[in-house]
Amino acid sequence: MTEKNSTLRLRRVYFVIIDRKGTEMKENTIYITDDGKEIEMKIYMTFEMNGKNYVVVYEEGNEDELYPLIYDEEGNLYPVEDEEEMSMIEEVVSAYEEEN
Repeated sequence: MTEKNSTLRLRRVYFVIIDRKGTEMKENTIYITDDGKEIEMKIYMTFEMNGKNYVVVYEEGNEDELYPLIYDEEGNLYPVEDEEEMSMIEEVVSAYEEEN
């Protein structure tokens, strides 16, 4: 993103992550499927807090909507379902936006 946008919105993720082992991956990109449709998502930021690793992604062309995910050491991704956790992520993203 090249300019700050005060209308960024975090959205819950209810996607399935695609296993693309053996294929060439683009840097800062993950692939998900939503209702059978493959979607390329760009990584906006990653961070660690309270012993968990987070990645925040967006769909290219729709940078105002961010999707937070939890990831583990093996690279598995999980949706963020806890309201307190979503609030914490919103604070981290807001602070990141202010710095950049």
